[in-house]
Amino acid sequence: MEYPKHVAIIPDGNRTRAKANNKTVAEAYMTSYEKAIELIVHTFTETDVKVFTLRGLSTENAKKRPKEEFDFLMTMYKIVEEDLDGFLKEHKVNFKVIGDLEGITDEFREYLIAKEQRNTYNSDRYFVFAINYGGRDEIVRGIKTLAKEGKDLTMITENDITQSLDLGNIPPIELIIRTKWDQAQRTSGFMSWWIGYAELYFTAKKCPEFDIQEYQKALIRFDEIASLRNYWK
Repeated sequence: MEYPKHVAIIPDGNRTRAKANNKTVAEAYMTSYEKAIELIVHTFTETDVKVFTLRGLSTENAKKRPKEEFDFLMTMYKIVEEDLDGFLKEHKVNFKVIGDLEGITDEFREYLIAKEQRNTYNSDRYFVFAINYGGRDEIVRGIKTLAKEGKDLTMITENDITQSLDLGNIPPIELIIRTKWDQAQRTSGFMSWWIGYAELYFTAKKCPEFDIQEYQKALIRFDEIASLRNYWK
């Protein structure tokens, strides 16, 4: 089976699923991120996928969330990340955080930076966590970085921009998965620079319902069309 080198997931549908099942949004989020841990473990123990990127919160959504919900998400994400620490160490999976970290709580920012430092290994496997992340925002921040470095912006290359962005040398996304396709067949600006040649997989399942079985369907779909991909050929 041919696996994508880099898979990214846009989880959506927590509120929809919560309302349909008389659950709180907080309960839906917790279910979703318990499932996310299962997907990450499955990825690095049962597949040849090298990079798994999970969107936690977009820059747009971060601005819209009430403070109480925003603070809850910061706390919940930390719990999820702590649960993964032992696994990442055991399997030598690098942890990388991307996004505008100035837009999250000080405590969570410091935690994520420390986690990235202690989970850096000599391997090509990465779990990438996108928090307060927007594709356009990443590009703007990258260009500002080049300007601060004194680069002649009339002479910059694609490689210059790539190196200035959050992912850097990590391989571009080859498969992007979005849940709740019946209401959202779009990428919502996620990883704009990195998904130009990615295969798109939309599933009707809401985020709390997205499990290993549905994930495997997406991977099988990629394998079925892998021989038809002519990217850089």
